[in-house]
Amino acid sequence: MMQAIRSAFSRIKGRLFLSQWVGNFLLMLLAAGWLQVPDSHAWQFLFSILSGVLLVVAFLWLYSATFRHLLACVTRPPWFVSCLLLAAFVALWWLLQQPIAAGRAHEALFAGYWNSQSPRWLRYRLGYSSLVAWQERIYDCVQWLIVGLLLPLAVVTCACGLAGFRRAGLVYRRWLYWLCVLVCGFGGAAITWALADWTPAAGLVGQSFSIVARLGIAYTIDILLWCFLLALAALYLRDSADPAGTASR
Repeated sequence: MMQAIRSAFSRIKGRLFLSQWVGNFLLMLLAAGWLQVPDSHAWQFLFSILSGVLLVVAFLWLYSATFRHLLACVTRPPWFVSCLLLAAFVALWWLLQQPIAAGRAHEALFAGYWNSQSPRWLRYRLGYSSLVAWQERIYDCVQWLIVGLLLPLAVVTCACGLAGFRRAGLVYRRWLYWLCVLVCGFGGAAITWALADWTPAAGLVGQSFSIVARLGIAYTIDILLWCFLLALAALYLRDSADPAGTASR
């Protein structure tokens, strides 16, 4: 277990971390700016469409390049094929999120119904707010499990093409992989919310500097955890193509 964790961390080189840190930051900034583009004139609407397409292309190129960098393959698919495959996985991820989003929208309704139908002793121990909180945890867990399910498939197909599709199945057998998916997902969210909610006793300038520093630290930790998951998935995918490596871990 520790050998796999050390090997995954050793794969987080400067190129991987900086490309994810800078690339995702620029994409978020550009996306925020894109939402502010007016569309009252035809040329503004056209500019909004073209810039949106460029943002999507930049996202697909960033992650296709990252996946191809992480996983060495004998044959590579063309760049446009890698981007199209990644777009298909993003669309699949979005579709799988829709039932979860529908469940989140009805959390209060479900919690109220279960609370009214549960025995008195259970209502005393759980209550409405606890039922809502437990639904949130379950939905978060399902979301991260979906990410864990799609990530190896996206990495191996974008890097090696559809020929390496079956290699992802061996990653799913690694209990450490699923544990790391949940720990990184819940841990990153907990750290981010803890840093965002903490407000130091300082003046306006001090609080402004604090929020920038805290959000920067939270973002850096999230990117580091994300890079670790990418590296771990790539490590197991590499081992799945190498029987000697698989046997050694």
